[in-house]
Amino acid sequence: MFQYQEKVNAGVPQLCTPEKWDELIDSPEVKNICEQIGKLNASAADYGERKQALKKRLPIIIPHAASFKNNKRVSADAVPSGLAMLDVDHVEKPREWWDSLMEIASTEHLKKNGIYLIAITASGKGLRVIGRRQKGESIEAAQLRIASILGITEYDAVTKDLARASYVVPREYVLYEDREGLFNPNKAETPDSIRQNERSLLALPAHVETAEYRGIPYSAIVQQLMLSIGAADGAEQGERNTVYFSLACYMRYICDFDAALILRILPDFGLPEQERRQAISSAIGRPRKSEMPIVLQSAIAVCEREALSGASGVRPEKATDLPLPELPRLLKLVCRRLPEDYRAAMIIASLPILGTLATRIRFEYLDRQIQSLSFFSCITAPAASGKSFIRKPINLLLTPINEQDAIEREKEQAYKDKLRASKNSKNQPEDPHACPRNNGVAISIAKLLQLLTYAEGKHLIGIGEEMDTLVKSERAGVWSQKSDIYRLAFDNAEYGQAYMSEASFNAHIKVYYNLLLTGTPNSMRRFFKDLENGLATRVCFAQLPDTSFTEIPVFAPYSESEKAEIIHWARQLDAEQGTITCPQVGTVIAEWLEKKRQQAIDADSHAMDTLRRRAAVMGFRAGMLCYLLENRKFTKTVASFAEWVAEYIFRNQMELWGEQLEQELTGALDALSDRGAASSLLSLLPNEFTTGDLIKLRARKNQSVKTAAISMVLNRWKNNRRIEPCGNKTWRKL
Repeated sequence: MFQYQEKVNAGVPQLCTPEKWDELIDSPEVKNICEQIGKLNASAADYGERKQALKKRLPIIIPHAASFKNNKRVSADAVPSGLAMLDVDHVEKPREWWDSLMEIASTEHLKKNGIYLIAITASGKGLRVIGRRQKGESIEAAQLRIASILGITEYDAVTKDLARASYVVPREYVLYEDREGLFNPNKAETPDSIRQNERSLLALPAHVETAEYRGIPYSAIVQQLMLSIGAADGAEQGERNTVYFSLACYMRYICDFDAALILRILPDFGLPEQERRQAISSAIGRPRKSEMPIVLQSAIAVCEREALSGASGVRPEKATDLPLPELPRLLKLVCRRLPEDYRAAMIIASLPILGTLATRIRFEYLDRQIQSLSFFSCITAPAASGKSFIRKPINLLLTPINEQDAIEREKEQAYKDKLRASKNSKNQPEDPHACPRNNGVAISIAKLLQLLTYAEGKHLIGIGEEMDTLVKSERAGVWSQKSDIYRLAFDNAEYGQAYMSEASFNAHIKVYYNLLLTGTPNSMRRFFKDLENGLATRVCFAQLPDTSFTEIPVFAPYSESEKAEIIHWARQLDAEQGTITCPQVGTVIAEWLEKKRQQAIDADSHAMDTLRRRAAVMGFRAGMLCYLLENRKFTKTVASFAEWVAEYIFRNQMELWGEQLEQELTGALDALSDRGAASSLLSLLPNEFTTGDLIKLRARKNQSVKTAAISMVLNRWKNNRRIEPCGNKTWRKL
């Protein structure tokens, strides 16, 4: 068996079963992406860049690895699979090559010699071969043997890293497959014996084999550095010496400037030893700074965090690990020109705008209560991280609302002019109830209530690109009322006020109000400082990547045709109205809710149980929105989008607020680990455990050990078929 991953830079490595392999190579998305790659103009200046951008959207397999100890695609943590992969570039006509091979060989010959897969690469101009590693054979030796069997004289010698990835291609790109061999290689060969053989072939001294810096294996730091300098997947032809030299420049600081040690711990990238020695010598001889380079400091810090996370026994579920779902056409257009790391945040930022456009739509939730497309979204990132990237796409989506608002503002201004002109007249002008719906966030309570009344059930939209604007309004003393209004808006509940003064606006109205905020993590925490009022748990959070010490992200402009199509979709949503039904969305969210309920039970986490409910509502609404964008048809896109929004919001909520909310709900001081990632109590117990074991575990986590609390947890696990009694105060996991 070997591993696969949803994307080269998203998701976590998982076991690739035969069923999963079929699903991957039969995926319409994989086929579509490879077709797009095939249509690219190879002579165009941006060919390489466009090809790579498309390839990064493909799933990957990791043939050399059977598993990874810490769920990270890092060679140091890999358990060998018993497979070897051969990467053959610059094969202009791979199908002709295959036909020529079959003239002198047979598939039976390939099978007999342990060759399990031959496929055309995603570029359409290369070959990917996977075969067996024989007993006592290194990856390099296996590659050489496989190449000689196939008559291949040139191949990529760098493809020997245990974490090396291969992009998935559609079934029609597969020229040959021995399924039994591919998923059951080397039955007589164990991964341990392969690894032991690798060690003997490399002949590394024991002190180098386990060489560490501050308890971190050098290999882990090198892997992180490669990610930092843009060489996560290894060095390509033409850049190998440059990448190797850069790594040597960094690693000299933590290797005591020892050339022999650096030579042994750096990957060779297929470079001759003499060339590597020269690169190391040049690196060591360069002027050195008095302090360790920031890039190296950052790499070490990341490795330390991952080591701590791995030591806890539970890997936190991060929103950033979620690959993007299949998107409806409008959101594909909106995200098309954005860097990949910004697309999830763009989707979350779009929800309040799209919900405001489709403001006349109503539907029943799982509890049979009528809901609308109400969303609050908050995008956070450190200062100067590019939070304003949302402005251009949001302005395009807002086109119908802004056009209507221009008319309403003219009506409002004309009324004010008439009012001033007739100040002392008995005949006052009639209020036209002008209602611009996009009014920012710096708005008084009275004005907001007036507009909500005039809107007659349509959503208003508040957009604040600096969250501190609302923080200032809190200091001005109006925050408690605004907070109440925002919370009520989540469920479109009623809000009202009545004053004696005729100058004040008195009303009692259902609140239809959507909100989009951006700000730094500090401003976000100042704004959502009171979890008890429940506002933070009603917000769709998205966190942008930290761009410290990285190049400025590039946001390409939309073409005129793209702009026109985005505006067309916005107008179409603006025209939608009525009550819609899609029971399949309810089924998707109900199943997701149940899965999260079981996780909450396992973790004994009240925070998980609370946040899953709110995230489910948002996921359901997103599913109904996607249903509209799919022309009122339930598709796989609708299902995956609804579940993705629920899961993405849930993970961000847990990461940002889980620990604090758990403390407030249960009084526990440390019920969660790593900024809110739930640590399952049940998973931390042995397969058979006593009540005393549970008491000790809860005591270590500062949770209640009162008899009633222990009984409640045990009964919950028992009733949900998680455990069964197997003796006096002894339990067995199911």
